Formats: sequence, C-alpha cells, structure tokens
Amino acid sequence: MTLIGDFLIGANPAAPELTGVMMVDMFRDAAGNSDLRMVLGGMLGAVGISFTGVGYFQIYQLLKNQKGVMPFIYWLSALMYIGLAGAGTHLNCAAIPMLYKWIAASDLQLAVSVTEKYAYYFMMPLTILFGVLLLAALVYQTVIIGRGKTAYPKHAVFYNMVFGVIAAYAVAAIVGNNVVGNGIGTGAISMGHMWMFGMMLLKRPEAYRIPEEKM
Repeated sequence: MTLIGDFLIGANPAAPELTGVMMVDMFRDAAGNSDLRMVLGGMLGAVGISFTGVGYFQIYQLLKNQKGVMPFIYWLSALMYIGLAGAGTHLNCAAIPMLYKWIAASDLQLAVSVTEKYAYYFMMPLTILFGVLLLAALVYQTVIIGRGKTAYPKHAVFYNMVFGVIAAYAVAAIVGNNVVGNGIGTGAISMGHMWMFGMMLLKRPEAYRIPEEKM
C-alpha cells in the first residue's frame, strides 16, 4: 500500500527549473497531479506505513530479550511507525504539494514561502526524530544478527532494509530523471522494507516456523 502511495505522489516528470529551496523542489513536481491522486497517494501510504510498523514489531520479538536499552529503542521505533510515521511524514508528502499547487495559482512567491515553512516547522522535526530512532533500530538489528544472537545466519544482516533502499536508488539513478525513475526513487524506502520483510520471512529458520510449516 505504501509503495502504491509513493508512486501516486512521486512518479512525475521533474520540473526543469529549480527554486533553490530544497523542501520546495522536493515536492513541487508532485503539484501537477490531480487532487484525487494526491489524496489517494497520501492516504494509502499513511495506512500502509502502519502495517510496516507491525512488521517491525515481529522482528522485535526476536530481539526483546537482549540486555540494555536498545530493545526499548527498537520497540519505540516500531511504535512510532504505527502511530506517527503515516500522518507525520507520508501524509505531509501529499499535503505539501497540494498546498503549493493551490497557493501558486494566485501567488507563486507565497506558495514557496508557505510550503517551505510548513515543511520545516511541522514535517521536518518529526521526520528527524523518526529517522534517528529508525536508524538506531536498524543498526541494533544488524549487530544482534551479525553476532549470532538470533536463529538467523549471520549473513542475514544483508536482509536489512538499507540494502534494499540503496538498490532502489541505484536503479532510479540508472533509469533517469523521468516518471519511472522518480517513482522508484520516491518508493525506495518502501522497496527496502519489501526486501527486508520478504527475505526474513522467506529465509526464516526452523526455530521461528509455526508447527504446520515444519510438517
């Protein structure tokens, strides 16, 4: 669901001229989309991200018995994914272009100013907090698996979503600055999660399989 939302928002041809304001340029290309497309993209992604948090909670079950504060950080990151990431980050990725589009119809400079302030004041702080917690969780997950403290083999560290994100961005760079390339780039994090959860599910050890699967 999140990937579909990403493509609805981000699969656009890039505008040839930049404003020089990073947050504006990031979202301006999506402003040419219809309101319906942006609403669907925002809502699908917001709901889908909650399911991503559920996936992190499943991985948390493998890590929660470790000592220290990091299991709690991982749990908190998963909780933020469910409760805040959808509305705090993804939904804003649809709301900001819509604000720009509506205001730019009458005043372009005002549209740039409002978009920039909204992004920096409301979206960015939560995104930074969320990003720091997620990065800590992913590093901790990698360390625990790499040290052989789960039933997964040590090479399962490469199931980390970061590797999926890097691969997606590499493909986007190869495809180029067009509808397909921008869509892949926008959906890179979703693709990274598909890689991580998919591989951990497909390659899960016998110890983590339900009785029916062992038969």
